[in-house]
Amino acid sequence: MSTIFRSWLFLQDKLLGSIAGVALLGATLLAIIEIPRRYIFGVTFFWSQDAVTYFITAACFLYFGNALAQRTHLAVTVLPEWLQKAGKQKLSLAVRSLANMLGLLFCVGFVWFGWPGAERTMMIGRMTESMVIPLWPFQFVLLVGIAMLGITYLFHFYRDFLWLVTGKDPFPWDTIYTEFEL
Repeated sequence: MSTIFRSWLFLQDKLLGSIAGVALLGATLLAIIEIPRRYIFGVTFFWSQDAVTYFITAACFLYFGNALAQRTHLAVTVLPEWLQKAGKQKLSLAVRSLANMLGLLFCVGFVWFGWPGAERTMMIGRMTESMVIPLWPFQFVLLVGIAMLGITYLFHFYRDFLWLVTGKDPFPWDTIYTEFEL
């Protein structure tokens, strides 16, 4: 399982992180190019605002799972941290396991109920406001991003639950929650 988790982290970081970074860079460059076009030359690509908005949003969607895997997401960890500092390691792991399971269930439900909506958007040919860019690819990217987030939650649940049951960290090479201080 350790090899699978390492491969998953590599895939998210190197592949999806790179795709998200390129999308973010491209959208940012388009927005910067539009500044002189609009204010100096008085012309713009009528689709540029939609492209910038949706590509930046898509880049964020793709990075969801990566942010969770790197522990750079926003999370409410007050209760597990408080329990751990109080010497209640097992209860802290139980709370983290429960939180990861709830996150996983949310992601499964989101993808399960979101897929038909994205398919419907594709079938009816819904477009963005500029009527140039189809909307369905962005909806599928959202679903992929949430699915990636769910898989990361699954790995975190596996780690915390196994640690709770066996008393040993199955991924000792990975950074744990409590080693981050912002």
